[in-house]
Amino acid sequence: MKPVPAAEIEKRQRLLQELLPEVDVELALIRQAADLYYYSGIIVDGFLAQGSEGEAVLLIRRPRHRYEDQDLPYPVAYYKDLRDIPAILSQLGLGHHGGIGVEMDVMPAALYRRLQEQIFPQRPFQDLSPLIRRQRMIKSPYELAQIRRAAHILDEVLEAAATLITPGRTELELAADLEYRLRVSGHQGLVRTRTWNLEMFFGHILSGPDGVQAAYVETPSGGSGFSHGFPQGAGTKHLIAGEPISVDLAACVNGYIADATRLYVLGDLPAEAWRTVELVEELFALFTHEARAGAVPAELYEHLLAKVRQAGRLEQFMGLGQDRVAFVGHGVGLELDEFPIIGARFSWPLATDMVLAFEPKFFLPGIGMVGFEDTGRITPTGVEWLTQSRRHVFRLPA
Repeated sequence: MKPVPAAEIEKRQRLLQELLPEVDVELALIRQAADLYYYSGIIVDGFLAQGSEGEAVLLIRRPRHRYEDQDLPYPVAYYKDLRDIPAILSQLGLGHHGGIGVEMDVMPAALYRRLQEQIFPQRPFQDLSPLIRRQRMIKSPYELAQIRRAAHILDEVLEAAATLITPGRTELELAADLEYRLRVSGHQGLVRTRTWNLEMFFGHILSGPDGVQAAYVETPSGGSGFSHGFPQGAGTKHLIAGEPISVDLAACVNGYIADATRLYVLGDLPAEAWRTVELVEELFALFTHEARAGAVPAELYEHLLAKVRQAGRLEQFMGLGQDRVAFVGHGVGLELDEFPIIGARFSWPLATDMVLAFEPKFFLPGIGMVGFEDTGRITPTGVEWLTQSRRHVFRLPA
């Protein structure tokens, strides 16, 4: 795989630098893996130190030799202990007196306290996370190209799933076959999430009434999983005729994610499920047109809910009872749960080149989960769908 272009990294760092005064930060210390990759193009045990002036410096604890011969678009300094960092920064003329910005939404409390109390005492600390997540919402042409590659892999695997679903197979066997095809096609394996304890493997393969079970993670689908140690996703249930089989997968290329869900059935679906499919298609048509640059996610979410409410299906939408989630779409990029969120509390307007996954899903007791999901790019006139496999119910021999 080719490295992230130097011009891409320099542009990201420059914009971060320009934004730092908004949050009274003289020195940003970027630590979390996805953010570190975004601003440096590599992932190490260390920090990217970006001052409000001057160039950024990558502080590496380990690996100490892997990048010595690489032509990185910024200087590198090595340290053994956090206590070494202030002296290194002082020699480089970075961040002497002002505020320090860190990613408070993801940084462990112990590390935060050590930085604040022992490494940089008497220095004000600011939360850099909202600024970073806001910057990362808009995808560059390079980022869009990586997401398109991931979407292409995902499309091929979702189409291939129709050849792998046969009566008597278990969800777990299907999941293993799909993972194999994703990996050999270029999926890196790891799907990063930002939310604490939002554990995710590569997707949920769920069938029949068990597919409406909620999990401990803030996702609409859950499932029973394989064990109490990881109670979500595919389990040992057998695939049988007449039940909706939902395949929700993510593919990741060069760190960038595409996300999609397709629906399959052995034989035929119950009539209620077919009526639900029609409603899902109507929601996709509405979203494709209205999710354009300038639209407010909270208002769009209420418009979608109004259509579901008019159909009398609100209690089955995006979960059941108290387990319903309060969103119907989420940003994707280096993480599966990026901004923007299509939910009631997200009011930052959509903008061209934001990328998100839209996933209207209904939970039908006694039948299963019915819905689709696709990853799309926001444009001035609506959504350009990046995942393009057939968005329909794959009817297979029973």
